[in-house]
Amino acid sequence: MKNIFFLLLTLLLFSSCEQAVFTDFQGISAGRKWTIIVYMAADNDLESAAIADLNELEAVRYDARLSVLALVDRNPAYDMTNGDWRDTRLFEIKTDPGGLNSTIVSRRLDCPELGLSADTETELNTADPLVLSRLVDFAKRSYPAEHYALFIWGHGTGWRSGPSAGTSQATAKAVAFDDTHGQYMALPSFGRAIADKGLSLIGFDTCYAAVLELAYQIRNDAELFAGSEGEILSNGWDYTSLLADFLSKSDLSVNDLGDSIQAHFAAQYAGLNNATVSQVRLPEVENLFAKFDAFTGTVALALTVEGARNAVLDQILHNVEGYHFTSFPSDLYIDILDFSKKISGIAAEITPDAAKQAAITTAAGELENALLRAVPSSWAKNGTTRKLGVHVIPLQGIAVPASSHELAYVRGSMAIDKSAFVEDSQHWVPNAVPQSDSLLDKLFYWTY
Repeated sequence: MKNIFFLLLTLLLFSSCEQAVFTDFQGISAGRKWTIIVYMAADNDLESAAIADLNELEAVRYDARLSVLALVDRNPAYDMTNGDWRDTRLFEIKTDPGGLNSTIVSRRLDCPELGLSADTETELNTADPLVLSRLVDFAKRSYPAEHYALFIWGHGTGWRSGPSAGTSQATAKAVAFDDTHGQYMALPSFGRAIADKGLSLIGFDTCYAAVLELAYQIRNDAELFAGSEGEILSNGWDYTSLLADFLSKSDLSVNDLGDSIQAHFAAQYAGLNNATVSQVRLPEVENLFAKFDAFTGTVALALTVEGARNAVLDQILHNVEGYHFTSFPSDLYIDILDFSKKISGIAAEITPDAAKQAAITTAAGELENALLRAVPSSWAKNGTTRKLGVHVIPLQGIAVPASSHELAYVRGSMAIDKSAFVEDSQHWVPNAVPQSDSLLDKLFYWTY
């Protein structure tokens, strides 16, 4: 009898453990294919857009294959709807039976990792990378799935990082601007927050996300990355159409989610000039970075006279496809594929040396092949492909470069916590002591 009792107890214990492993705390089967985490850093002038996008998320008819969590940090100043709450809240998105409207119906969650309670008000600093890191941990523990996606929502400015991260002195840097705390999340901090989290896809519903600096920072942290090379509208992605289309697919693969993001962005932004969206295969970014650095080094070494330098700079400022805000000062980004084609196309103006001309052409071809592997699919209003950008220099006006780069973009400078791209680039970024094989040194700091 005692043996039977212990046998039953053992079976009960194993049964409990099995349930803990294969079901989440709501009793939903871990057969869930995806958990999508939307990080809505809306403690700024995008507060109203955040509420609108929450309602877009609620207009989707979900099934057991997909759960969506949204962390929403609101601001006191820009939106007074839905009770005008001003703190930070975590929601499990629920389908609104009324469809797309202005009322939030989703379930507010407790989140011990973040100190959030469904019944109390707590103000979090969404610029703090620990908030992002702990949110992903909570999602994986509480909503286990085959795949996890992270959507970064809000303002974005691409490469930004450096010693001023965590201060209020810069109004447009990196991601996750939190006006209440006067901070933002710098690129290296973002990279550390998501490192080793087992994400399948990272999407940036922000401006200036599809740049090599960002892709290189997170190259080991997901399979696929999606974002735009330039500006997007404040209302961002059309989440209702995007997720409804995704759920209509049978496999719900990583590629399916990337394709839904791209297709519905293209439909939404078909009338906006300079609109782009790209899918980037992050495992290919290491090779792309190497080929980009090799190409720029080849061009740099071929620049030996001021006339050649002027020819390259003229292409970058006036002919290469570029992106920047319409107000100044503003960072200039250029499209890498167009840059490669335009610069290799003037190889004879860069140098009379036939061997160096051939080297530029060869390096450009290798770069373009690497882009094809790393950016297998993209859309642009102007019809171009393989869309991925890179930072050049801040502009003081249209085609008017600043007198210098920010120290955080200068290799060997005293700036702390520089991005991986800046630390590893041998031939693109400027150096504290100008080098003959750095293209930006040759363009902006070299004496001929």
